[in-house]
Amino acid sequence: EVIAVDKGYTEAFVDSDGEVHGVGLGEIMTEYSDKASKTGQARNRLYALEQKHREAGRTAKADRIKTNNLGTKKINARKDKVQKRIRNNAFRAAHSVVDKASLVISEDLSRPIAKRRPWKKYNRRMSALARGTLAEALESTTQQRKARHVLVNAAYTSQMDSNTHLLEGKREADKFYCANGDVLQADFNAALNLLHRYSDQEITLYTPHKEVRRVLLARSSGATERQGARVARDQNLLSTLCG
Repeated sequence: EVIAVDKGYTEAFVDSDGEVHGVGLGEIMTEYSDKASKTGQARNRLYALEQKHREAGRTAKADRIKTNNLGTKKINARKDKVQKRIRNNAFRAAHSVVDKASLVISEDLSRPIAKRRPWKKYNRRMSALARGTLAEALESTTQQRKARHVLVNAAYTSQMDSNTHLLEGKREADKFYCANGDVLQADFNAALNLLHRYSDQEITLYTPHKEVRRVLLARSSGATERQGARVARDQNLLSTLCG
């Protein structure tokens, strides 16, 4: 089977059949990222306090704060632990994908996702650590199991209607509202668009996103003109029959 996968947040991948792989990834990343952010804020306050005491000449107190509160041993241990959990989840998800397919199509999983208003903290939580692990897991697993992994241009695949592959419909958080009234899971909709993008002759992996947008808008314009011409023909036929 040939399938496309889109990286999610609550799960590692959503494929073009609508199946999710690697459920629970979002919980791991949210827990770690929020805790690390809180720890970082507290460390910044302690660092400012340590500098204040040092500038005031209380070097002994400043040294105690630095020695007892500003070390990295626990932080590194926490990071190593969560990295192992993320890798375990990512590789399980990748094997689940390759169980179904001999050709896997995906976007470049190592890139950050463009900022979306409902996900202000997304790129912090979906850290480079996790993105790199997802990319490594999918590439490594497909190689080991003699499957193919092909990257495609992901520009605007999250904003296109997978029924028409045009820039229409609307994405809101994890739902995509199609032009015909269907409501799809947003990552599933993107995976269907990635599958279609694989056979798109006009949009290659290295096509700039501005050129991708131009092509898609041109197609949307052409579709509107064809629809208008079809409506005009139907009206002419109706008036002829009525006459």
